[in-house]
Amino acid sequence: MAGIRKKKEMLDQLLRQEIVQVILTMIEEETPITMDEAARQCGVSKGTLYNYFQNKDELLDHVHQIVLEPVQASHRDIFESDLDSRGKINAFIDMVFGHSECISTYFQFIWQNKTAEMVFRERVEMLIHPLAKLCREGADKGELPDVNPYVLAELLYGTIIGPLASLPYRDVTAVNREEMQRDVKVLINKLFS
Repeated sequence: MAGIRKKKEMLDQLLRQEIVQVILTMIEEETPITMDEAARQCGVSKGTLYNYFQNKDELLDHVHQIVLEPVQASHRDIFESDLDSRGKINAFIDMVFGHSECISTYFQFIWQNKTAEMVFRERVEMLIHPLAKLCREGADKGELPDVNPYVLAELLYGTIIGPLASLPYRDVTAVNREEMQRDVKVLINKLFS
């Protein structure tokens, strides 16, 4: 009996992973997300999909949590590391620019489907608070300017994330992300030298 239960749990986990990948592909391809279309692309019946998620909102919430887990783990690894403040900032820049285009597309989709307050709250909780804490610690050690840590955190956020957030709205079709990453690091390092 335990062996059968274990196999069912494994199959459930595999199907959930497949569903997440299908939804991310649908977002990337700008396919409208419906329960019918998600089920069709997963190769399961709509009823099977409803066994896992009550509705589209619950499905998208699940995908969101799965996408956020590695991002949040990376943030924790950086912000709790033994690096000095500038090292943490540079590691954060590398992490942000190291995300795949799919993740960037995903977040653009999510921001379009959430209220401005929800997007702002998530940004503050996920990035601004940790960056402000880093700025406060950096100022205490004399590694960063002794200014309001939230002002500095917002400056960092805008300088690091802003160029990526504006990509879909630019006239230029091809952007060299490595060059942009290097330029952001140069700017940040000049600000703090």
